Amino acid sequence: MPSYQSEGKDDTPIEMVNLLEQEEGFSVDSGVEFNGGSLMKDVEWKGEKIKVYPLNYQTVGIVRWQIAANLAMFIMFGLNDQTTGTLIPTLTERYGISKVVVSNIFLTQVLGYMLASVLNEKLHKKWGMRGAMIISAGSSVIFFSILALQPSSFFVYTICYLPIGFSIGIADSTANVMIGNLETHKNEWMGVTHGLYGASSMITPPIVSYFNKYGRWSDFFYIPLVVSLLGLLIILAACRFETATKYDYICTAHKAEDDSTEEDEENDSSGILALLKNPAVLLYALYLFVYLGAEITTGSWMFSYLLATKSDDTISMSYVTSAFWVGLTVGRFLLGFVTKRVFPSEYRASHVYGLCCVFFYTIFTLVGFINTDSQWYIGILFFVLFFCGVFIGPLFPNASIVALQVLPRKLHVSGVGLAVAIGGAGNAALPYLVGIALHITGMKWFPLMCWMLVAAFTVVWLMYPRYLAV
Repeated sequence: MPSYQSEGKDDTPIEMVNLLEQEEGFSVDSGVEFNGGSLMKDVEWKGEKIKVYPLNYQTVGIVRWQIAANLAMFIMFGLNDQTTGTLIPTLTERYGISKVVVSNIFLTQVLGYMLASVLNEKLHKKWGMRGAMIISAGSSVIFFSILALQPSSFFVYTICYLPIGFSIGIADSTANVMIGNLETHKNEWMGVTHGLYGASSMITPPIVSYFNKYGRWSDFFYIPLVVSLLGLLIILAACRFETATKYDYICTAHKAEDDSTEEDEENDSSGILALLKNPAVLLYALYLFVYLGAEITTGSWMFSYLLATKSDDTISMSYVTSAFWVGLTVGRFLLGFVTKRVFPSEYRASHVYGLCCVFFYTIFTLVGFINTDSQWYIGILFFVLFFCGVFIGPLFPNASIVALQVLPRKLHVSGVGLAVAIGGAGNAALPYLVGIALHITGMKWFPLMCWMLVAAFTVVWLMYPRYLAV
């Protein structure tokens, strides 16, 4: 990823997209200087002094803390995404409702994601990346606290997922933009970031099942609550220089660079409709919408599918469900290191990973029609779901890197933020729609529906060469 240069008072390279930066010797005390002080420059901008520095975690220590904050938010993200799917049987019994009504949680979270897509840029302009991230983490702390108290009304329970969806939408886009623009090892850090999401998703079903076994299912929410609180504390210190003025400075500096061509002038608008007219943003958003829908649909409904069609042993089925998340985690951690060493580009790597993903989902679909609960069959299911996860895992981080490579630099924050938020809408909308479809057709068709979603995002990825230079 090229370094972004500003030709103002300071010629130090600065990274536009993530506004997250680093330094050695970072201290929570805002008065303490950094050991890498020579890399941190004071710049006067619109009457305020701001600090700019390169997005290099090896030389600027504060960036390491900013990475840590994003990792914490991604752990919370993963814990949240698997909670509803695992709790579906419990929620139907606790509140006396159907699975379709429970699916309204997914729809509510969609609205939160869409709200994030509309307000993400505005929040950055008003309060900077610091303010946006504080709002994100703070919302999670407040509403996970409410869920932990087990609301007496399902309406209240559902409404909590509007601000939680908003929180995740902001955190998701911020992390992808920042990590994707690190000066060094962005593939590896993308793998770690998304791998931690997979790891937290992986451990969620067994942990929720454990709490549920003792009738304390709502106590699980204290875990994402604590993680969100930790993220908030890190954000307060690590992002204190990421103000609205700094965001304006960075956007203005890079706008001057990108406006050097007539084409960039035409794409200058950062409005939602204008952004979606850009093929890079549109394809990225469409890909993430279907991809995240496929990933979360698989994870969220798998437990209910297994209980309905394979075995009523909740503990065993929770471990089979976790096989998918184990594979996803392994794929993101392992293949993040493989991609640059084996393939000529992230696009080509995802092409291969996507085809492998289709293959294993095909096996899952065929095996799913076998009706037995024998040990060997459950073992085969575990194996197949593991490899479904392995090859679906690295597709999101790779797609983010490809998008940052083909997007004009001035559209990184707004373009990636919009695409990730739309992807997050798929994260919630498609599991909701699949839930309705399963209610009509029966749970036995769940594997086929997952396969259709995987095939769909693979087709979208194959459209990239036609519209973009990758």
